[in-house]
Amino acid sequence: MKGMSEFIKIHGERLENASFDEEFLDFHLEQIRFLQHERLVHLLVMLFVMFCLITFFILFLLWQNIYIFGLFLLCMILTVFYVFHYFKLENTVIKWYFIYIEKSKVK
Repeated sequence: MKGMSEFIKIHGERLENASFDEEFLDFHLEQIRFLQHERLVHLLVMLFVMFCLITFFILFLLWQNIYIFGLFLLCMILTVFYVFHYFKLENTVIKWYFIYIEKSKVK
């Protein structure tokens, strides 16, 4: 993830400094498409993890097994981190939409 963070920082600095042209805006739009794909994949995985969370919770309520409760806790931790990660990804995509709209008006 460090590489992506550095890429976003450099990309953002270039947009902030207004050192861009039509080719760079096309490149920016392509990066938005990649982020959209990434967002869809993470949404599907997050929904699967939440499904597992609910399933383990129901199984624990039915059988009161400590191992099932352990799996429930693991899924709960994973779900919390996934929600934060997805929130950050979603905000990045929305920010990049606004940057593209703002910069495409300038040209």
